[in-house]
Order: sequence, then C-alpha cells, then structure tokens
Amino acid sequence: MRSRTLPCRFVMWPLKALDVKFWLNTDVLLWVSLGCIHFSPALASMGLIAYVFQLWVWGERVEERGLIRWFWWGVALCMGWNMCVIWMSGYWPWSVGVGGVSGVTLDVAGGLLEKENEMGRMALNKVLIKLPLLFVAMAYGWGRRLRTIFCGGWFVGVLPLIWVGVSSVIHYFQHRTFYDQMVLESKPIPLYSGVYHIEFATMMGVMVLLLIRGLIQKDFRENYLAIASVAVLVLCMHVLGSRTGLILVYIGGALMVGKWAYSRPAIRRSILVVLPLLILSMILLPSAKNRLTNTWDDFSTTLKGGDVTHKSFGQRWVAWKASMSVLGSTPSSAVIGAGVWTDDRLQMEYSRLDVSLAERHRIGVHNQWLEMSLQSGWIVAVLFFIFVFIGLRTMGGNALNSNQQIWLAIVAAMMFESLLERQAGVLIAIVAWQVMLGTKITNNSQIKDVNTLNI
Repeated sequence: MRSRTLPCRFVMWPLKALDVKFWLNTDVLLWVSLGCIHFSPALASMGLIAYVFQLWVWGERVEERGLIRWFWWGVALCMGWNMCVIWMSGYWPWSVGVGGVSGVTLDVAGGLLEKENEMGRMALNKVLIKLPLLFVAMAYGWGRRLRTIFCGGWFVGVLPLIWVGVSSVIHYFQHRTFYDQMVLESKPIPLYSGVYHIEFATMMGVMVLLLIRGLIQKDFRENYLAIASVAVLVLCMHVLGSRTGLILVYIGGALMVGKWAYSRPAIRRSILVVLPLLILSMILLPSAKNRLTNTWDDFSTTLKGGDVTHKSFGQRWVAWKASMSVLGSTPSSAVIGAGVWTDDRLQMEYSRLDVSLAERHRIGVHNQWLEMSLQSGWIVAVLFFIFVFIGLRTMGGNALNSNQQIWLAIVAAMMFESLLERQAGVLIAIVAWQVMLGTKITNNSQIKDVNTLNI
C-alpha cells in the first residue's frame, strides 16, 4: 500500500509556528495596527484594541522591584483625569466652568445649547482616541507585559515605512520644482499615506531610534539590514523634511550614540569625524536645504516681530503665547481646564490679545504639554511626562538609559506638535512603550518553552 505524504510546503513549515497560544503572548497585532494606519484607521483601531485585550488577558506577570510600576499607575491617573475632564466638558460643560471660570463665555462658544451635542461627539471621539493609553498604562502598573517580536521581526514595522517613504521620495523628485517651492512656503510634501505628515515623520523617527537602540544593545542578528534600514529611513526623513521628526531623531540619536561612544574611546574619534559628514551630506539634499532656508526665515521673522502669516514656527509661537496667557489668567488652570472647548478658549484669547493674524491662520496649540494643560490643568500635564520618564527607568542603574533617552526625544517632538490628540500619535507612543518594556524573544531570553520561536 502506497504511503501518502503531505506536499513539501506543509512538511517544511514548522508546526510549532501554528501554535496560537504563542502568538497570543506577543505584540504582533500592534505591528499589524502600525502597518494598517497608513490606509485604514478602522483596521488600525481593531489591531490596537486586540493588542490591549491581549496585554490584559495573556500578558505575562512581571515582578518589578521598587516603586517603578506605581509610576505607571500615576500615568494612568493623569490620563484618566484628562479624559474625564474632556468627557464632562462635552456633555456637562458647566462642570468644567464653560460659561464661567474657564473663560469660555456662552456667546464666544457660539451658543452653548446649539453646540452642546456637537461638542459631546467631539469629546467622545477624543476620549476614545486616548483610551488605549489609559488601559496600557494600567496594565503596566499591574505588571502585565507581552513578548515583543521587534528583536527578530523589526522589519514588520519598518517595511511599511520604507515603502511609503521611498515611494513618496520618488514622487517628490518627479515634481521637484513644484514641491521645492511648497517647502519654501512651509507646506508639506505629499505622502502615499493617510497619516498626517508630522505624525508620519515622528513614526519614522521613533523607528530609527528603536533600531539604533537595538543595534547598540546587540538585539539583532541582521545588523547590516538594520543599519541599511536606518540609513534609508533617515534619508527619506531629510528629503520629506518634517522638522518635528528630525528634531526627534537628532536629539534621541545624539543622546544614545553619544553615551555609547563615550564608553568606547577607541572609536570615539572616528564617530566624531564620520557623523558630522553624514549629517552635512543629508543637509545638502535639495529639499533639506530649502527646509533650512525656510526655517531660518521663519525664526528670523518671528524674533523680529514680523508678519508670521505663512510662517509655521511663527504661528506656533503666537499660539503658545496665547496658551500661556490662558493658563496665567485662569485661576483654576492648575487642576482643570476647558476640556473639549480648548480651541474655543484659545480663539477667544487670540481675540483678547488682538494678535495680528487672520482668523484662518490662528492655529491650535501644537504643543502636547500646553494642550493637556489647557484641557485638564497643568499639574496633570507635568506629572504625565515625569511619570512616564520614571516608569521607563530600568532597574540596577542610576544613569539615563536608552528608554528614557528615547522618551526625552519624543517629548521634545511633542513640544512642537500635540501628538497624543491623534490616533497615529497614540499608536506611536504605545509602540515605543511596548518595545522598550516588552519581554524580548531572543536566544538568550529567560522565557523559554516548547513554543518559543527564533523569529
């Protein structure tokens, strides 16, 4: 009797790779969410929801010494207060002082009764966007962790960014003259992605820093591929030219590479020679040169008090001054804010200060700390950033570690954009936290069982 055999493709596939339980203990769905964000926010949301569910249900319990995990409960508390004030302001505006102490009068709000339903929907949307941050922080406080596939499967997160970045760069060179003029006017270069250009640049920047961190810690087997990916992403960032993302890369890269080189005197001199040359070559790219020209003109005009109508930084500077004016003139600004009415409150302050900007150029806050301060009080905003910084501290050392260096770089980027007010920004923060705090899957991992794969 002739024996039956399975086709070759089935014989060669490792059966343990089909073990669903193994994948339920990993963050693979988070990376699926990161890839889907470029073309389908709905699929990205589903992936993120599934990741949060995995973290709570199948996440492994990690016992941490000291008080570090309690700082994550502090992060959850800060985020919960922020979301609570936003939600209350949408459905019960008087509870946060709309029409009273917050400074948003009924007339300026455009008629509270007519606008209340609309603001309620806006409040609910903002709360739902930030909800994953709350649940993830609570899970970390509870000691829950998922295994991260980043050490062996980093390409899952990098390839979509390279695909979008390289295709967008090709498109730029096909229409270079037109887009160079757009850059000189503070306009973004179009992307083949549904993600806003600043969030996309931040996403690329965070991935670059995570790759550099992995290379320094020797987490990867494919070092040359990781280095090549870093080079491609950095090149795309300079061509596409979002300054927020570049600030993130330069600050985080300088902190991590600087600390690494300082402990290696033999190669310190080589790095000090090679890195400036690489940065100079990036700056000489056409779009990067135009962005530098635009930035210099932007700063000069702002410092001289000129017309900032078409100046990106100048408009931000005016928005920040108006935001600080709101915080300084509102008695309850330390513990409560205008919630979902923040933009209305800011527009009112623009009018009160009589700024020399047309109404269509009076932009939002564009600063995450000021945004949170205006929404729910500056104390909560300050504590949020501090608690995350301490929560990322690794045990056994007092020096500034790579986790905290990356977070400082992300915070620096948040000073120029309210990243946590959009779905992509929330996803970026959670991806960074997961990679930095997730349990590694490597040959040297302390977690080894029959299901562990070298992915």
